Amino acid sequence: MQRCLRLRLFVYLCVCGLAAHFLCVVEANAAMPLSSAAPYPNRPVRVVVPVAPAGGTDIIARIVINALSEKLATNFIIDNRAGAGGLLGSDIVAKAPADGYTLLFTYAAHTILPFIYRKVPYDVHKDFSAITLAGSQPLVVAVNASLNINSIEALIKAARARPDGFNVAWPTPSGSGALAAEVFKRVTDTRMVSVPFKGGSPAMTALAGGEVQLIFTTLPSVLPFLHSGKVKILATTGTRRDPHLPEVPTLAESGVRDMNTSPWQGLLAPAGTPVSIIDTLQKNIAALLESVDVKRRFAASATQTGGSTPAEFSAQIARELEQNSKVIRAVGMRAD
Repeated sequence: MQRCLRLRLFVYLCVCGLAAHFLCVVEANAAMPLSSAAPYPNRPVRVVVPVAPAGGTDIIARIVINALSEKLATNFIIDNRAGAGGLLGSDIVAKAPADGYTLLFTYAAHTILPFIYRKVPYDVHKDFSAITLAGSQPLVVAVNASLNINSIEALIKAARARPDGFNVAWPTPSGSGALAAEVFKRVTDTRMVSVPFKGGSPAMTALAGGEVQLIFTTLPSVLPFLHSGKVKILATTGTRRDPHLPEVPTLAESGVRDMNTSPWQGLLAPAGTPVSIIDTLQKNIAALLESVDVKRRFAASATQTGGSTPAEFSAQIARELEQNSKVIRAVGMRAD
């Protein structure tokens, strides 16, 4: 019996000794600084761009992302995932791990898609964290050059005189141009037939050929046809004149208020991405947007640089979601 008790005591003391040793190790590790953790980013970052290559958003994405790769000495790899106006690419990021290694470089359709598609596979309000606005472009209001219309006032007058006699192009059903066209009809009390296209190029070809008479689109899409004399620009959206078109008035100057719709491009992350990662990305992008080279390349695409804080970009998206939901539901715009 005594031998058995001595054995149990020996085991007990050994266990206590090991436990004490374990607690010492834990306390020592807890006291160590966390600086040994690898800084972000420490491996390639996937940037989903929900449009096809070579388009306006893709061009801006490549300017920003390539500059970011160089600045952070890490591969930021662009992954074009076009489809359903941007839903497919956005859904990939919405369901990705919130670790900063899958990002979404999206555009203004992000605040339009949820209201024109019956089924959206993610929650646009809850599944993303805003990082920064990269750039924006005012829309131009262009008409076929053969029309005897040289001002917004003349356009409104002609459209009212011919209800449903004018065709207005939707470059894409989910784009800012389509939304702007519908807002324009509402605020000017005009009736025009909306004609959807599968991109800016076929829409501009239709405008130049007289198939449609009016379009709201970006300046780079119009320039080739403007130089050939097949279209003319009557006005621009936005709060101030486009520096590339200083002689062209804004819609507000032309008497049409509440028409500040402008396409934009920006970076988002899956909801729940650490604030430290979001801040790192925003600060570095804001810095590179101030570089001479990036500003020059943005200017060549008629794009104004952004660099807003995550809070500012988040507030902008929230405002657009609220405004667009009202307009789209009132008009009944659908993409499916």
